Amino acid sequence: MIFIGIILLAVTASTMIQQHFARKISVNYIAMAIGVVLAIIPQTNSLIESFSSEVFMGLIVAPLLFF
Repeated sequence: MIFIGIILLAVTASTMIQQHFARKISVNYIAMAIGVVLAIIPQTNSLIESFSSEVFMGLIVAPLLFF
């Protein structure tokens, strides 16, 4: 739950950085760079839950089939 807050702060920071400092760089690239930095930090790796393919298929892929 704590890591979700960290991710939300990272997304907010990437949007603010893009709007104020780097208007010509896409916010997606800035968000990916911040994500890489978070992935490198060992303390944040222990906060990530294991990937569940069933949950991904049920919550992400299945609704896309109806659009």
